[in-house]
Amino acid sequence: MKKITKLVAAFTLFIGVGCSSDGGESSGENCVSDIPFVQTGKSFTVNVTQFGMEAGTISFAIGECNGSGFLVSRKIYNPSGDLTNSATDLWKQKGDFLLTDSNNNGDYFSKIYKKGAALGDTWQITRPTDNAVITHEVIDMDSLITVPAGTFHCKVFKYTNSKTINDSHIFWHDEIGQIKEDAGFMTTELKTYN
Repeated sequence: MKKITKLVAAFTLFIGVGCSSDGGESSGENCVSDIPFVQTGKSFTVNVTQFGMEAGTISFAIGECNGSGFLVSRKIYNPSGDLTNSATDLWKQKGDFLLTDSNNNGDYFSKIYKKGAALGDTWQITRPTDNAVITHEVIDMDSLITVPAGTFHCKVFKYTNSKTINDSHIFWHDEIGQIKEDAGFMTTELKTYN
């Protein structure tokens, strides 16, 4: 149980890679996204490795919009395939950014992806829950990466957090979504998607 709790805490930390307390858009705008992988009916599963050992999988399914954003089912399974945790997140697009509210609890929105990102783009935000300064920087535009779901050409976002020692590298495909994250002690890799 301790390992699963750490898995949930670690993944929640990395889902919330940046944030903005500004979520104010009209409900109609919250239900529209031109980011290809942010559409009702899309789903994906990632394998999770912690400290080099298999830690389970996490599945996401993008549901209908409730007026505030798309409701996203998140289910966490241990290495044996047993469901250990589930939650509903809220995703929405604001400008070129994908914003997420992990657990849909209204505490803050994380900026996890930038549509049309270019080499050298950076954005920095202070997370309101702990005043951590979160910085994203686009460091590569065409990294070839192989994961269980296949081989993809990805953009690489370097993620730094003023409250942590290690940096994270997040590999994004503009049509499919997040392909891989390497945070040193934890790695996620796309297993399936539709």
